[in-house]
Amino acid sequence: MSESLNSRFDKNLEALAKVNPLLAAQLKILEPNKKYEVYIGKDPLNINIYDKENKVALYPDEPLTQTLAKIKEFESFSLYPFFYFFGFGNGIFYRLLLNQNSSLKKLFIFEPELELIYIALNFADFSEEISTGKLLIFWTRTTDFGGLDSYLSSEGQWIYSRIYNLHIYNNYYGRYSEECLALNTIITRSLEHHVISVGNDSTDALIGLEHHLQNLPEMITTPSLMNFVKNAKNTESAVIVSTGPSLYKQLPLLKKYAPYLTIFCVDASFPILVKHGIKPDVVVTLERVEPTADFYIKTPKAAQKGVIFALTSIIHQATTKAITQGIKTYSMRPFGYTRFFDLKEYGYAGIGMSAANMAYELIVHNRFKQCIFIGQDLAFAPDGKTHSKDAIFGENEEQYKPKENVLEKILVPAYGGDGFVETSYVWRMFLNFFEKDIAETPYELEVINSTEGGARIAGTKEIPFQAVLESLPKVKKSPIQLTPPTKAEITTNRKQIEKKVKEFLDYGYKKKKEVEKLFLKVVKMTEELERLNRENKLEKIKFDKIDKLMEEIDDVKNLFLEETFVKVFIDAVQSYIVHQELEFAKIVVRPVHTLIEKQVKQIDWLYAHKFWLFSLAGGMDATLEVVKRSTKTWLKLPKKYEEGAKEIKDSTTQKNQK
Repeated sequence: MSESLNSRFDKNLEALAKVNPLLAAQLKILEPNKKYEVYIGKDPLNINIYDKENKVALYPDEPLTQTLAKIKEFESFSLYPFFYFFGFGNGIFYRLLLNQNSSLKKLFIFEPELELIYIALNFADFSEEISTGKLLIFWTRTTDFGGLDSYLSSEGQWIYSRIYNLHIYNNYYGRYSEECLALNTIITRSLEHHVISVGNDSTDALIGLEHHLQNLPEMITTPSLMNFVKNAKNTESAVIVSTGPSLYKQLPLLKKYAPYLTIFCVDASFPILVKHGIKPDVVVTLERVEPTADFYIKTPKAAQKGVIFALTSIIHQATTKAITQGIKTYSMRPFGYTRFFDLKEYGYAGIGMSAANMAYELIVHNRFKQCIFIGQDLAFAPDGKTHSKDAIFGENEEQYKPKENVLEKILVPAYGGDGFVETSYVWRMFLNFFEKDIAETPYELEVINSTEGGARIAGTKEIPFQAVLESLPKVKKSPIQLTPPTKAEITTNRKQIEKKVKEFLDYGYKKKKEVEKLFLKVVKMTEELERLNRENKLEKIKFDKIDKLMEEIDDVKNLFLEETFVKVFIDAVQSYIVHQELEFAKIVVRPVHTLIEKQVKQIDWLYAHKFWLFSLAGGMDATLEVVKRSTKTWLKLPKKYEEGAKEIKDSTTQKNQK
């Protein structure tokens, strides 16, 4: 390679080392010209690459001609903000694409051959795009869900999931069909994971908000998450006891070695452990549903003594009332409305969707050296069972059973790597969170899956439970001691939550009024468009007014960039707002070549946002009503909130009638 080529590679490598140090290190030690030979024509952009093993060139025709033809092909995608490509080639196509596509936010390149990444980085300077995260390069051999997911969601790429396509760079890459299919599975799994995480019903979010507000007065009297993190590590090894079908066989071993490891059990496992004479150190509960209380109601009260109950602030009051012994410690799930209350010492846990996901977070917060999974099947047992023997809701819970009209089973790699096992959408979500959290664990934590059945969890070591337990130091643990807040701290936090409720309502009603005002303007304009259409007078459409409304819609959309708005409203409105945005993405990327096409796109955009604004205003109203209703037992609110709400509703009704 010439000095100038090496200089270009060095710049790219320096940029890559800051964002993907593993790939940079692999490229640095790579021995070039092993599988590929490079040929440069008279034009320095005419770069062909010959595969010596397969005796085939990457470009069967003149490379630059093929590259320019591909650029022409992608003109119809000029408004796409995200691209995903399988294959780097000589890199010239991507250099031109980055230069010409001003709408492009992120370009993902997945390459199965490390040597081809090396070659491409010698022929084009990508250092600026690599540094800013606009260009992301991955070697497929080291790419998995846990490591890739955060890159695929950092800018809300999943909003564009309905127009996602993994483009195969050229015919040469057809020989990597298995790797390409595996990669496509990872990407679609990530996009699906984030869309499903948003949900399609705001009810759960509103229930969570209601429970959070109902539980706040008790939460501030209990030991905080910070206090828990300082005191909960009473051994170096923690075990998470879940309720999969395989749990039952592990109970004798768990009982024998219980004195030597810290037992985190999910709430559904608590009755099983109690029945078998095993006292957990920590029981984790994060569900907002009332039946969760049964895990505590249907076990002897004496079994709660000496146990730490790690609860989230969104649990049903029936659950917290059922826990009468032991020590409750609350944390908050990392939702917008929980962060609004600014009670940092109570912290945030439960970003995942299961109690076991939350238990893993708590173990990481406490900096245990070893985390062991048992009963974490995340799949149906060979006989179809969903849960362990002695589970209080039975061994076959209907909610996990696949629907009869589903054509394809959901399969994931089996524990041990031998074949596949059937799972459910819910369990796969739990699995996604585990793999993502394990990949992002900020220190060296040995994560061992001793379930000995069910699904494989990427990022864990698979070791039999007995072998792990026999290696534990035989040092008996001490009980976990937590300290509740002082009276002064409780008083301070009480004033804080009362103040924040009023701020929530003041801000909320102000923004709701802005959204409703714009909604009425859009309704008026769409009615005008329909009238002109009926009268065959479409030439009289005032597109300058539509332009103005589109600017106002953009202003409302910018509310989602405001930290306070996100905290107050995002959880309640995101489900239906996001699902509409998935459809809007199709309009955004639609190219326009004529004035008529532009005007049609404007009208489509306006109509699409009519229901969007209606949904947003409705979600905001529902949120504010929940806040008022759920704080009535502990906070007397000024009448202005009732009067303000009534005034806004009356105004909206009158305008709609007109």
